[in-house]
Amino acid sequence: MKGGESLQKGTMRTDYTLIITALAVAAVLACGCTAPPGDGTLNRTNSTPAGESLPIDEVLGRDGNFSTLIDAIKLAGLQGIFTGPGPYTVFAPTNEAFDRLPDAVMEDLLGDPKGHLAEVLLYHVAPGRHTAAGIAENDTLATVQGSPLAVDAAGGEVTVNGVKLLRADIPASNGVIHVIGTVMLPPDVPLPEGTAVVEETGNTTNATG
Repeated sequence: MKGGESLQKGTMRTDYTLIITALAVAAVLACGCTAPPGDGTLNRTNSTPAGESLPIDEVLGRDGNFSTLIDAIKLAGLQGIFTGPGPYTVFAPTNEAFDRLPDAVMEDLLGDPKGHLAEVLLYHVAPGRHTAAGIAENDTLATVQGSPLAVDAAGGEVTVNGVKLLRADIPASNGVIHVIGTVMLPPDVPLPEGTAVVEETGNTTNATG
């Protein structure tokens, strides 16, 4: 019985991945957008190449760990923020971070790409170029979405909303990227009741922050 349930859940997760990819492609075709220049290959390692001369979206696009995030950005119609002059600081959730979202949350976000999904993505973007050291000097950090992130640098490890930075200070021409293993959900975005988000440490947090 457990094997059947695991297979069914895996199938559902695959379906969500296919749906978000298909919707993102449709959004790109509808707006006449083209893919960013590049060699068409993804870096499947755990290190993002230096990108001082590349915008945030291209730096993320060259690392295969962020394909779900890139698809979500296209689906929400937020490409301009990640390609514009900025500067912006982006807390980039990995593919695994999106995989940890409960099915009900994924359904909600995909069902409202210009609303809830956009709000969640903008909650991961802060105006300005903030290094990890600079973030550590503050108690909170403003976001483009409007709700601030809580900062903690106790013990020398910087966290935002209790989420640690897996990789920090990845440069881009229009900002800086910090890699995180959890999709952070803003407190003022209503999501399905009774859901919880699993962090990269295996702990759970309330879906509404």
